[in-house]
Amino acid sequence: MTKRRLACLFGAVLVLNACATTEKQTTVAHTPAPPPPPQALPIKPAQPVVPNEILAHPDATDTLVKQVDSLYTSGMDDFRAGNLEKSKQEFDQALGALLQSGLDIQGDERLSSEFDKIVENVYSVEAASLEKGDALSLHNYEPTPLESFSGLTFPVDPRTKQRVQEELQSVHSDLPLVSNDAVDGVITYLQNHSRGYIENVLRRKGTYGEIIGDALRKQGVPQDLIYLAAGESAFNPFAVSKAQCVGIWQFSQGTGSLYGLKKNRWVDERQDPAKASAAAAHHLKDLYTTFGDWFLVMAAYDSGPLTVQRAIERTGYADYWELRRVHALPTETENYVPIFLATALIAKDPKAYGFDTQPDPPLQVDHVEVDTPTDLRLVAQLIDHPVEDLVKINPSLQRWTTPGNDPGFILYLPAGTKDLYEKNIASIPQSKRLWWRAHKVLEGETLAGIAKQLRVSPVALAQANQLSASASLQPGTHLAVPMAEGNDSALARVRESVPLRLTQYRVRPGDTVDLIADRFNVTPYQIRRWNGLRSAKLAPGRTLHIYLQGQSSTAARTYHARPIAKSKHPVVHPATAQKKPAATSNRAAPAALTVP
Repeated sequence: MTKRRLACLFGAVLVLNACATTEKQTTVAHTPAPPPPPQALPIKPAQPVVPNEILAHPDATDTLVKQVDSLYTSGMDDFRAGNLEKSKQEFDQALGALLQSGLDIQGDERLSSEFDKIVENVYSVEAASLEKGDALSLHNYEPTPLESFSGLTFPVDPRTKQRVQEELQSVHSDLPLVSNDAVDGVITYLQNHSRGYIENVLRRKGTYGEIIGDALRKQGVPQDLIYLAAGESAFNPFAVSKAQCVGIWQFSQGTGSLYGLKKNRWVDERQDPAKASAAAAHHLKDLYTTFGDWFLVMAAYDSGPLTVQRAIERTGYADYWELRRVHALPTETENYVPIFLATALIAKDPKAYGFDTQPDPPLQVDHVEVDTPTDLRLVAQLIDHPVEDLVKINPSLQRWTTPGNDPGFILYLPAGTKDLYEKNIASIPQSKRLWWRAHKVLEGETLAGIAKQLRVSPVALAQANQLSASASLQPGTHLAVPMAEGNDSALARVRESVPLRLTQYRVRPGDTVDLIADRFNVTPYQIRRWNGLRSAKLAPGRTLHIYLQGQSSTAARTYHARPIAKSKHPVVHPATAQKKPAATSNRAAPAALTVP
């Protein structure tokens, strides 16, 4: 009986516990769930990227810019890491966020600037990820030094301050050198945490110092402005910022075009050390004419002349250090001049600050005029140099060939190879210089053996070199190798001086932005920009606006494009489109920018 009671009592306890648990779970189930976190872009295309309640809010533009910038930053990070497809998707998502927002992109300067920035980067990623093999894939782009210093504070080491005070008594400069907590703090940081940056500056200055110095001298500006380029890029032609400024002097596309630097599918002259240095020296001289103070010039070079002018008007201070003291300038610009001064002081006496890096030898090159598109790999074979050498000394080239739209293009060759190039290139017909290759004959090789090795016809190989099939070969000579020709319609020579003509093109099934760009010898970026495209996918039947350079009506009919006298929708002509420079844009232009 006792056992039975105990069993009943134990069962009752279990039931009560189960009820208590059920009650607990029920209570938890009725507890209001926390609101879900905001969805990361992109939201499904069928839904607006920015909810209507946010659009109605006065800060809708701020919200959208933050969302777009987040995707843009992720895209740039993946681009630098080599994740090209992922970065392209993120740029597309960012562009989709803008176009689906319902806000007036063209009427809002910030949104328009975001749109242009993203579209340009989508083109850069597309160019880098082309599988046709004509996009030059050897450019190892690196972040700029300024980005690594962003947001940092620079505590001062008293020993460094004393050292700087002593050095100021002995070093010579054609710009005022200053020692204060800001400058001395940066020197302390560079000595202890960023030695690689200084070592790159000291090493690469040997390569590009003479080129930059000549450009500064021709404009009559101080030689020590060379250290602006050090802070901008550590003298790296392949430095690229998050704002897509590139090259040793970190020109934006807009400011670069104002100073004559071309950017198209063939070249980006912002990456040419000589041309970019000439443009930078001219730009710095213009800024000095405006501000009359070199520290204000440096600030304007970084953040744009409008930013500095407005800071002066707002505070009444026409002095960089006063503007810095009252925080009237962007954070990056507040550190910009101290970084310049710190770099200059260390570079003038590296051993005094613990550096002993030897400079690289000066860049020495030969110049040859290339009057027909020529593959770099052929040139490298003709002069017995690795193609990497040609890429390194021709950093402005964006493809494996010299430009198809510039018959007077100057190609840089390793010093001492001009005569060898001119002798050997003469054996390659002009019409074959894109497709044919060269082979240097080794001891014991025969025509038949070389033909088999290179998978070409022995007869064609003999004919191309005007030899008999049984001819003996002299070791060290170069043979022209008649490789099968490919097809690249983009190689049509189009002179940029020819006026543009607006044309309509109706998208056909299977068309992509890349294919259409190649048909018309324009860039995918231009097609995107002219038509506000956010994706590489095109719906058949859609009409695109395309600007052709002197294209004949026959060619237009070939591509099913027809000229129009008046568009149903307003279209901005790329040669006359104007865009106001953003006050805080990196390397902003001093005047209205021309949109490509």
